Amino acid sequence: MSESKLENAQQSYLRYGCWSLLLSWVPIIGEPLTVVAGVMREPFWTFLLIVTLAKGVRYLVLSTVTLGWAYPTVQPLLVSSH
Repeated sequence: MSESKLENAQQSYLRYGCWSLLLSWVPIIGEPLTVVAGVMREPFWTFLLIVTLAKGVRYLVLSTVTLGWAYPTVQPLLVSSH
């Protein structure tokens, strides 16, 4: 992790507090945010709850799209738009 990414994550964390951890699912900025949360001594249970929620939603959306669970819901919209 580059020092500039870590610095940007630290500024974001200072500005938005623990709620910036909701972005922990984002591939490029998520990792530095979690490191900064540790450096800034975020309480473990707060960290665990927010990061689990953020990453859980990410993987739920990815699995829904990948496995096609959303297709039956979206199919009528696709058919009617043509």
